[in-house]
Amino acid sequence: MMTESPYLSWLGHGAACLSPPGVFTDARATLFVIDADRAAMQSLADTLLNPAGRDQVRYEPLLPMAMISFMDIARCTSGTDVVGWLPGRECALWVPLIELHAGQPLRDRVVFWSPYIFIDYAIGMVTGREIWGWPKVLADISMPTDDPTNPRYGCATTYFPTLSKDTRGVTGTLFQVTPNGGPDERNPEAMWRSVEDADDALRDALLGGVRAGLRAAGSLLPCGPCIALKQFRDASDPQSACYQAICDSPVEVTAFKGGGLLEGDFTLQVTTCESHAIVRDLTGRAPGPETTTLPIKLAAWSLIDFKALSGGNIVVAG
Repeated sequence: MMTESPYLSWLGHGAACLSPPGVFTDARATLFVIDADRAAMQSLADTLLNPAGRDQVRYEPLLPMAMISFMDIARCTSGTDVVGWLPGRECALWVPLIELHAGQPLRDRVVFWSPYIFIDYAIGMVTGREIWGWPKVLADISMPTDDPTNPRYGCATTYFPTLSKDTRGVTGTLFQVTPNGGPDERNPEAMWRSVEDADDALRDALLGGVRAGLRAAGSLLPCGPCIALKQFRDASDPQSACYQAICDSPVEVTAFKGGGLLEGDFTLQVTTCESHAIVRDLTGRAPGPETTTLPIKLAAWSLIDFKALSGGNIVVAG
């Protein structure tokens, strides 16, 4: 176990990691749901999450579905460090999990985990990685408002078609969600007035008659209990972690300003590359030779203010 020491703040000296809570205002969040494979997501959790559970906690997929979120945030800042603010965009792939505590079933709960998450500004990337362990990387994130003639939600970042010492990295579109015609979805009518309205609607649309039985398990929205693996390589042995923990990274919605389902059909297209095995990780399928196209099961939007809270450590390697 590492000895706790006072944090040496670089505020005023080019600080890139700011103190929580993160405060986000006027965040336009769009959520897309796809069918996924439990066995594939279990394999992913067993590779990237469960080994750090140290037989104290284990994660299993909640449902055969995964989610893709895009957020366009008008104002991002720290609620503690006085620096200023930036607009920001993020997109993430989400897996809803059941957190199982060995010998303590009353502590079991539904959580959300993001094995892939992208952001377009460095302060948000560094803060998210260092404080909570989110595996954030920089990306160029597109929204339909960027080009009304070609409305799409896109994530362009650096990827490697093959994992080889001779492979040159590519910066391009890793995945994108596009509408397949239908009505204009950029300014839909608000149907939801609260997080509870949104959660009820998603349960009805996705779960049907079983939704009541799952209410006690938690929300279907990735805006509550979220978790991440926080780790740092050891300087003397890069194949070892000098620090490793599964962290609680709670999100609190402070204002819900409207939301609803998006009409029309949407399609997810994922670029095939060995550096980002998204299709295999979520669906268990082999990807196409260049891209894989997956249907969107449900699409929704909301306008919210929220905070990224300090959280805590679920398991710390010691």
